Amino acid sequence: MSLARSASAPAALSTAAATLACCLVLAVTGCASAQTKHAQHPGDQNIRALARAYVAIAEPANHRLDVEVDRYDDERHHDLGAAASALRAQAATERQFDRDLARIGFPPRIAATARALIRVNEVRARLAWREAKATSIRELLSFTSAHKMADAQVEAEVRVIRSQLGLPPPPTS
Repeated sequence: MSLARSASAPAALSTAAATLACCLVLAVTGCASAQTKHAQHPGDQNIRALARAYVAIAEPANHRLDVEVDRYDDERHHDLGAAASALRAQAATERQFDRDLARIGFPPRIAATARALIRVNEVRARLAWREAKATSIRELLSFTSAHKMADAQVEAEVRVIRSQLGLPPPPTS
């Protein structure tokens, strides 16, 4: 190795380091501006608007269902008529939620989840109507495990759509 070459090596190294530092600064600046642009992307704003629309129908429906389920739980062992009334109210709330959900203009992937949620919620509503027609408390209580399975299917679809909308998982009951 000659003396001239070894003297120019530190200079070349320093130039390479400076070039690398400039590239890093440009890359970081570019990524930051890309993230800013991404955060302001119209699709993100649209998803947030859709999430607000979903929450606007889900929160009141969930509140009504909580009241109706509590009423059913209070009555199911001793007042068949009151328990049946609570079940019919649950079914009506579920069907109203389904109609409201169907009106939201989701993009295709989320729309598919919304349709799946509506389908399983309709199964649960029909089950509640069948339960409400029970002629005895014993018959009424025979639906308990089927209703729990229907609840689990609805809750699974709710978790999916909330995730797609960037919402936290639903609170557990």
